[in-house]
Amino acid sequence: MVRREIEVDEDTNRLLTELASEYEGDLNLALADLVHARAGLEEFAERSEAAHEDALRALRDRSEADFREGRTVTWTDVKARNGL
Repeated sequence: MVRREIEVDEDTNRLLTELASEYEGDLNLALADLVHARAGLEEFAERSEAAHEDALRALRDRSEADFREGRTVTWTDVKARNGL
């Protein structure tokens, strides 16, 4: 086991306390679970990107071509057209 000391703001402290309550007050277990879940999400994202690499590359290439050829609309124009 490794011991760490951290400083957090009041809002983060409140969130950590809420998180720990889901683990019978054990913040150590809650944080360990959270860190491992994040690692799992990273692995899932990498596998998903690899599985859809060709489609993602095609989307990127089309977007870049649209931008080069002036077929894009600015966010300001989108908001104006939709009354936002």
